[in-house]
Amino acid sequence: MCAIWYIESNRKMPFTLDFGKLIMTFGSIPSEGCKCGREHKCALEELIVGKGVIAKIAEVLAGRGIKRPFLLADINTYRAAGEQVAGVLDGAAMPYSKYVFCENNLEPDERAVGSAIMHFDKGCDAVVAVGSGVIGDIAKMLAKTADLPYIIVASAPSMDGYASASSSMAMDGVKVSLNSKCPEVIIGDIDVLKNAPAEMLISGLGDMLAKYISIAEWRISNLITGEYYCEEIAELVRSSLKLCVDNAGGLLQRDEAAVEAVFRGLVIAGAAMSLAGASRPASGVEHYFSHVWDMRAQSLGTAASTHGIQCAIATLIAARLYERLLTITPDREAATEYAEKFSYPEWAATLREFIGEGAEAMIALEAKEGKYSVEKHSRRIDTIIEKWGELTTIVSKEMPKSEKIEKILDSIGCPKSPSEIGIDNSIIPTTFKATKDIRDKYVLSRLAFDLGVIDTITDGIC
Repeated sequence: MCAIWYIESNRKMPFTLDFGKLIMTFGSIPSEGCKCGREHKCALEELIVGKGVIAKIAEVLAGRGIKRPFLLADINTYRAAGEQVAGVLDGAAMPYSKYVFCENNLEPDERAVGSAIMHFDKGCDAVVAVGSGVIGDIAKMLAKTADLPYIIVASAPSMDGYASASSSMAMDGVKVSLNSKCPEVIIGDIDVLKNAPAEMLISGLGDMLAKYISIAEWRISNLITGEYYCEEIAELVRSSLKLCVDNAGGLLQRDEAAVEAVFRGLVIAGAAMSLAGASRPASGVEHYFSHVWDMRAQSLGTAASTHGIQCAIATLIAARLYERLLTITPDREAATEYAEKFSYPEWAATLREFIGEGAEAMIALEAKEGKYSVEKHSRRIDTIIEKWGELTTIVSKEMPKSEKIEKILDSIGCPKSPSEIGIDNSIIPTTFKATKDIRDKYVLSRLAFDLGVIDTITDGIC
């Protein structure tokens, strides 16, 4: 079983996580070791965090038998940390190749992955990313394609995907989560992380706040659809979320302890996704709000912000919507009538107009999934009514009041409304409806559809 290590200066000490009754190190947990009965695996072997730890990169690579790494960065991340990485490798006389994307607004899509593959030096024996979300997602795909070890030097505590084994990509105009490669090593140099742009710091905490929604929806889906759920992994995410929220106050002051705590929380959340083998523990309807806005921006040229800031705004919206949900008494007759009158052809036309080219993949997904089937809806609404008390208890226990989320956002100067990032508040209802079509995942918008209240629940939400 592989251990995660915390390294600061010349001090090395094992970093373990309390995984229920298990003392867990990232690696492989046999199925008999977890109550859920599944085997949990995470390929992450080292987490190196501390001041000046980029200086250890050549030592880390050599210790793993890596002789010629391939560096991947963009113009911003190369300035932030890539130059330091290259300088250390030069000083150690370790040969390397590199490719630096020149775009200011790089997107993780087919073109970017193809460009990385085409510039890859086949003489290299590892992929070393220098960056955060976008570069990380592209580098994971490259490392998987090349079947090589993958290491990332973090440039900002801006997202939770560092330790995940998936990449959030734009494919055929749709935001999708693709299996890729979990890093063997993550290096977080506090001297780099604390100097990340304020927007990136805010984005990281925003991405973490989404976990209030994702864990609740994972449990709700388990209740309604029987989707797999692991309480131990959920508790791991809750602990990482608490770590981040408790240190939110010092983030914009660039307090080193706060920056490190948030970065650790983000890594733990990403590792939870690897352990679960899916993104479910870390993303829910709030991520789909962000995906819809990104898809509109890509296809229609509308405004968009960073993923984490969009998730933060959407988390606040989702919390308010769940508060409204708790006031509802399920009505089987009304819900059935709504489902029977629903016209998917009309809705598909709306998706095409609202989303643009990405709508085609969403429509194709529905052709396979058939979630709007009246028969399937009938089974779900029966379960919802039967388990309504359990469902509302989950929401009450997992989510703080929306006022608390507002206060956290205020404490870091994060926008709280789509209009603050250039997105018209009037599109919130259609955005919410579109979130149910992004992926085959049971989230709030699907629950609202099943209850027959999706057309009314968003009234005046902002």
